[in-house]
Amino acid sequence: MPVMKQVRHEKFAQALDKGNTVGRDRRETAAERGYGHRWQKGRAAFLALPENQFCERCKELGILNIGHLRLDGSPQTNPKRMHLVVNHRIPHKSNKQLFWDRLNWEVACPDHHDIRIQQEESGKVRSGTGIDGRPLDPVHPWKHR
Repeated sequence: MPVMKQVRHEKFAQALDKGNTVGRDRRETAAERGYGHRWQKGRAAFLALPENQFCERCKELGILNIGHLRLDGSPQTNPKRMHLVVNHRIPHKSNKQLFWDRLNWEVACPDHHDIRIQQEESGKVRSGTGIDGRPLDPVHPWKHR
């Protein structure tokens, strides 16, 4: 029976030698990115404050959401998403001072955090627009078309 020679792509081999998987750099763990025990305690204390009981983005839309509603106002059915999260208004990009600045923290429901805010950060949608992409401002010229 013929023996097959094992051939490895050079980049793949280098990545394996460095401990990376499939040539991609390993993403730091949550704790390495700052979301360890200290963050868990700080986040819990922030969410316990009376003024931080509702999603700030939902409040702007006139909805009092303690994490039990979706973006469209329908009830959240996934129990793992029935909570509030703390979002960094300005992405900290590993800047520890910005990371711990509570003035940079905002309360968000999971849908706003995981969908809306991520879209804004990636440039796919602008703030001040609804889920459909239309302006929220009632006097915006597009509202009169």
